[in-house]
Amino acid sequence: MARPTDLCLAATVAADLGVPSDSRVERCVTSASSAIARLCGRAFERATVTEYPDSYGRPYVLLSRPPLVEVLSVAEGGELLDATAYTLAGDLAAGGLLYRLAGLWPVTARVGGLVTLTVEMRQGRPDALAVTYTGGYVTPGQVALDASQGSVTLPAEVEEAAILEACALYRGRGRDSDVSSESLGDWSVSYRERSAGQRLASPRAELLVAPHVLWRAS
Repeated sequence: MARPTDLCLAATVAADLGVPSDSRVERCVTSASSAIARLCGRAFERATVTEYPDSYGRPYVLLSRPPLVEVLSVAEGGELLDATAYTLAGDLAAGGLLYRLAGLWPVTARVGGLVTLTVEMRQGRPDALAVTYTGGYVTPGQVALDASQGSVTLPAEVEEAAILEACALYRGRGRDSDVSSESLGDWSVSYRERSAGQRLASPRAELLVAPHVLWRAS
């Protein structure tokens, strides 16, 4: 069964593999989608969430689920701000930036000097700045679960990366991931060269999602 976090469909992966769409393929899709989300340091699926972003006294804060679709409320020190005080139009929304039209956001970070890919490393405080918003893409998994979600908005290259990664996981099960070929007669084996720091099973998938990595810097 599809999950909202699935960045591709099991049926698509199964068709590429030439196998039935079964629970094993579904697990590979879920694992591939999770691996890509971790690599990119972000959640891709659309959802309405409340975040406590870290802010360093600048006119913008970075939220973790771009593209931003709608900001429902912003509270600063427990007080709701008027919607005319900020904007997320155009490229700001695509980049996950909430821009303050007048003045600066308060300093909410507990520590500075961080550059991280990890969503859990956000250093904001719930009592300082709270943003409730809808963000993210409509994923293939969400549409499969609920057709009323409309069309898939996930970038095609991210979906393709998920397909490639799921196929690589399926084919690599029970095998040494560094072995690229084997033979039985007069036994031989060859090893693929893995690039330094490669984190996905499919190097092509890793290249495809590289533009979607969400870096956070203080």
